[in-house]
Amino acid sequence: MQSIEYFKQLKTEFKAILKAIKDSDRIVIFRHKVPDYDAFGTQMGLYTWIKENYPEKEVHYVGESHHAFVPRLFPQPEVLGEEFYSKPYLAIIVDTGNLDRVSELNLSNATQVIRIDHHPEVAPENWGDIKCIHPEMAAASELVALMLQSIGTSFSYRGEMSSKAAEYFFIGIVGDSGRFKYPEVSSMTFRVTADLIDCGIDKDAIYRKMYLTPIKELEFKKLILNSYKVTEKGTLYYIMTDEMLKQFNFIPGEGKLGLDNFRDIEGIYAEVSITEDVKEGNYRLSFRSSCKHVSKVAQLFEGGGHAFAAGGKLKSLDELPRLLEELDNLEIVVKD
Repeated sequence: MQSIEYFKQLKTEFKAILKAIKDSDRIVIFRHKVPDYDAFGTQMGLYTWIKENYPEKEVHYVGESHHAFVPRLFPQPEVLGEEFYSKPYLAIIVDTGNLDRVSELNLSNATQVIRIDHHPEVAPENWGDIKCIHPEMAAASELVALMLQSIGTSFSYRGEMSSKAAEYFFIGIVGDSGRFKYPEVSSMTFRVTADLIDCGIDKDAIYRKMYLTPIKELEFKKLILNSYKVTEKGTLYYIMTDEMLKQFNFIPGEGKLGLDNFRDIEGIYAEVSITEDVKEGNYRLSFRSSCKHVSKVAQLFEGGGHAFAAGGKLKSLDELPRLLEELDNLEIVVKD
């Protein structure tokens, strides 16, 4: 149960964000590279809400595309030229804790930078003129949807939410909460989601679009199930080489798709996918656990994230023994 002070803080942050939006004629919404459901959902939900409530404003959404999400769930991101960035605009960055992870970032003439995120803040990443950072939220979409749902008696701003905006936020919450299974899911998550459903969305149709699985992904998971390894102390890992990714026409960001196969398996305490990224010259790491704070290890390998879900990098597979040792030695903080 959150305190009165907590909600006062939220209200203060929400008012500052909404005032900045109201006062700005030109707005760009950014999100992180290799976008997931929440990055796309937060960005497009906020974009849709602003355009529907302030049609006179010039609002844009930018960032790299994603072949699995566009156009099935989200529109193709925009590409803005230097002419646009040569004039003042409000920059809103969602679902991103590190500036170097922001896709297509350009702050050359930003009047203000608003940061809305649910990833824990890691020093020295102390950026943003207006910050709304709440790691207790299951998704950035939950945080932004709550802000917009709070408009009414609390704020003197326009506040209608269409079913389209609600659909985007719903996708973000469902995706980043693991369909409401992850530890960050709270009663607030369900209340926000219930209000989104009341906007008239078809949740069953959305689930079908989100989780319709192509046969190649099934084959991909079969490969992982036939190649994973487990340490004596219950750390599960698998390695995806560039050659293996090419078999399925996958990008490095999709190497983590097999991790959900191993949640809630007896004797498995932490999971990590290790995916070769030839372009970057390293290996992408994605960590998951239901009982260990894997973010502590992620921070040792150029990464970070949530306590039970995080990401990082390996410079080479020579670092693999150290990675596994660090995961093995993590304390189990959630008992069966």
